[in-house]
Order: sequence, then structure tokens, then C-alpha cells
Amino acid sequence: MKAVFIQQATLLRDSHVDTSSEGDWQLMPATIEAVRMLSGEDTLVLVYGVAPERAERHEGDQQLSDTLLKVARQLESGGGRVDAVIGVQHRAPTGESDAPPYPGLVWSAAARFNLHPEQCYLLGDTIQDVQTATAAGVRPAIILGGRSIEDVFQRADLDKDFPLAPDLITAVQYIQVEEEIARQLGAPRGGPVPVPSEVLSPAQLDRLATLVVLSPQGRLLAERTGRSRIQRNDIARWLFFLTFGTLGLSLGIAYLLTHLYRVQPFPEFVYYLTLQFISRPLRGVLFILAGVAVLSVGVRSILRSSAVRDWLNGARRYIR
Repeated sequence: MKAVFIQQATLLRDSHVDTSSEGDWQLMPATIEAVRMLSGEDTLVLVYGVAPERAERHEGDQQLSDTLLKVARQLESGGGRVDAVIGVQHRAPTGESDAPPYPGLVWSAAARFNLHPEQCYLLGDTIQDVQTATAAGVRPAIILGGRSIEDVFQRADLDKDFPLAPDLITAVQYIQVEEEIARQLGAPRGGPVPVPSEVLSPAQLDRLATLVVLSPQGRLLAERTGRSRIQRNDIARWLFFLTFGTLGLSLGIAYLLTHLYRVQPFPEFVYYLTLQFISRPLRGVLFILAGVAVLSVGVRSILRSSAVRDWLNGARRYIR
């Protein structure tokens, strides 16, 4: 599953909206059409915003501002699909230029929806959006919105290996071209390796960002990911108890048989059944090989399960 993260301010800039002025405002049809073009069965549309320190509280979601929720509602009412909104708390002491990157918003979404960050995009309009994308391992695209390159980046020392678009719909068209090339020629270059979201606990992810799922597709995917995570935890627990239980049982049987062998005479067939006509080192090797063969069959059966395949695929993208 892929996702496109869109900065709330980018949508407003694309529609020439100034939220600081009084009065109602509306997103332009071209902005809504660009978001509608992104909607697909294999792509999530996630709108994120940095809430001011004194943002309004909404149903316990401490980092969702009025503007972010209004943007999402207007996109949905205009025919665009927003699968989730993500809010992060502004922690900079002064000014937008001091704002730190927020890779946690990507990690939270990756954990919730089982996303592959290197296959996702982030559409923004500031240096901080590029830094966020780079830190999280997603591919950025910057919307100029009538500004020059110098106005956006000033003298920032950035690896400018990302596209610049005059408006949102051009950036969306770039994504569509990239995805078509990927389908024909294979996946594009890999991004930087992010901190794996699997390492972070749900409580840590909740502190990084507030994510609220809006669309039925997003809710269904989040539920499937949650069930898969529970299955992975169950499998790990089963393997732990199975391993140590089998080890304890084997040691107990070995001690008991050794004792009986020394104090109790056995029928003649036991002599051949336990391979006593072979030297002890060779017997040990044969029994080890038989145990490894049986264990291999069991491991192969476990690896065929869908939950373990999802687990391995999720971990493999970070071990590169």
C-alpha cells in the first residue's frame, strides 16, 4: 500500500487561501481535483498539519486544528477522498524557519496502515517538508505556488534530488508519471532508511502525531493491519513457549531414558531401535539431523502462513 502525504498549508497555498484574514474561505476546484486524482485502491491520501501550540481541542485529538479539519471536510465534499488527517504539535520556539522536521507523522501512518515509506510521497511547500520526507524515507515534491526557488529554499544546504512543481495538480501528474514508470521498469531508487515504526510502541507513536482515520477504506486497512499485528505477536509468543517447552521435554526424556537404560534391562529390539550398534558420536549426529529435518518442516509450515509473510515483508524493507 502506498500513500501520499499532503501538507495542509500546501493545499491552502494552492488555493490562494489566507487563513489569517477573517471570513469564510473555500478551496479552489483545481486543488480538490488534484486530490481526487490521487485517490485509488492502492493509494491513501493523508493530509497533515502542524497545529499551533494553542490549537483547539477536538474530541481528545490534541493536535488537530480547526483549519486541518475544515480542509479535510472541503476536500471530501468536493469529491476528493481523504483517508486520514494527521496533526503534529508545533514545538519551535519562534517562526516557521525554526520548525523541526516531523518524521513521526510518517512513522505513525506507516504503523497504522502497514505502509512502505520508500513507496510513498510527501507534497509540501517548505524546507521543513523536504526534511520531514528525508528523515522518514519518503519521496518529497515541493509546490512553489507562485514563489521562486530562492524564496522557498533561500540558502539551505539540501540535496535537491526531488521535483519542483508550480502547483498541486502538476505535482500529482508527476506522481502519476513516476508510478507508471515504476510499473513498466520497476521501482525507483530507494530512499534513506527510516527508523522502523515496528520498534516504537503504540504509546510512543501516539506522542509523535495524532492520526484520525476518516474514510471507510482507511478504517478497513487499519483494522486489517491491527489484526495482522496481533497475529504476529501471537506467533512470537507461540514460538517462545514451543521452543523452551520442547527443550525442557527433550531434556526430561533424555534423563529418564538414561536412568532406565542403566537400571532396567530392555528387550533386544531396543538395541537396534536406539542404534546402539553405532558409535555414540555418530548416533548423536544422526539424531541431530533427524531433529533438524523435523524442525525444518515445522518452520516451513509456519512461514507459509500469511501473518508471518506480512511480518517478514515489513521487516525486510528496513534491513537494507
